[in-house]
Amino acid sequence: MEEELLSSRERERVYGVRAHSIVLEPKEPDAITPHALSLSYHPAQAWSKEAVMALLDGNMVVVEVPEDPEQIVGDPESLQVLKRVARTVSSHLAEGEARLKAEQACFLPCTDDSIPVIGEIPGVRGCYVATGHNCWGILNGPATGAAMAELIVDGQSSIVDLTRFSPARFSRRSRKG
Repeated sequence: MEEELLSSRERERVYGVRAHSIVLEPKEPDAITPHALSLSYHPAQAWSKEAVMALLDGNMVVVEVPEDPEQIVGDPESLQVLKRVARTVSSHLAEGEARLKAEQACFLPCTDDSIPVIGEIPGVRGCYVATGHNCWGILNGPATGAAMAELIVDGQSSIVDLTRFSPARFSRRSRKG
């Protein structure tokens, strides 16, 4: 079954996952510290094995990534969940206690195996790719850029072993299937 699942998703190497965020400003500026809070929210309902398998099998809602980032709109229900979570985290972020400065969405480049794709594309000499960092792109961007510069100029990276990130891993997977 796992091999069937893998082969059914073979076409999708890097895809966009829509992520939502809100920016709230409390009425009392000193009520909370000016720090960002990043967390994963997992609804209370349990996922059945069948629901997870359906998602993995590609039976999910696909949202096309627009050409213009200004055209990316958030899902109202997801934004409401964030507001509810904010109220739970701090009473200073509750409706009426904080001003909503922004509600937004973006697409994160993700891969099926959750590992970025960094390296030369097999069979296309001189064509390189560095993507699929998910929400860690800003943090890992400088190291990825430095490794890519070394790879392009020197033919290999000395600061990061890029073997694990190679685009060739998808070619190997295809040949196994």
